[in-house]
Amino acid sequence: MDVAGIQPGRDFRKAIDERLATCSVLLAIIGHEWLESKNMLGLRRLDDANDLVRIELASALRRDIPVIPVLVHGAKMPQPEQLPDDMRDLAYRNAVELTHARWKSDVQVLIRALRPYLDAPGADAKAAHGAGEQTRGSNAFAAGAPPSDDIVTQRTETQKIVTPALGAQTIERESRELAAYVGPISETVVKRAAKQCSSVEDLCRMVAQEIEADADRFKFLKSCGSSR
Repeated sequence: MDVAGIQPGRDFRKAIDERLATCSVLLAIIGHEWLESKNMLGLRRLDDANDLVRIELASALRRDIPVIPVLVHGAKMPQPEQLPDDMRDLAYRNAVELTHARWKSDVQVLIRALRPYLDAPGADAKAAHGAGEQTRGSNAFAAGAPPSDDIVTQRTETQKIVTPALGAQTIERESRELAAYVGPISETVVKRAAKQCSSVEDLCRMVAQEIEADADRFKFLKSCGSSR
């Protein structure tokens, strides 16, 4: 949230732009009043160049970041002529609809739409290749020459460092814990974080950042640590 994520004194426009530079995908939640929502002056928020939502969406569209419109409460996609010039591309982005009657199945559709952006299919292969390069570089034995016992031991120790320590059971357990606070998206969040973590403690701290309320975050970290 902007009130917690942007430090006092910072230019919020630059802060948003910097955050979006590392964004894999952006969700635009669109309800009935999204188009006509007004600010304190009675002006349509989308017509205000300093409105945070407009800044975020316009910046993401300008960077060609995947933007998924998420339609709620029966809302319809806006037409290009209803949007400011720097947001008109939004009207051409494929949308996902979340309905009350089909909530569970609709959320699964949204999760499947997000996975290609969050799972980074080539990341594992690149990581494995990098690990192999690190192992070969540290061992530095000649091609075709049988490695000595010392080199085999060294290679084994190197592999221990680069091999992920988090198994499927850990990921499933922490996904269940996190789901109580962020919903079905927890599995995707945990799997993504697990690729960057070498311990359960690191994983807990990273995914806890997705929980908004401090009290809930504390409860999650406490249960995350005690569930092992």
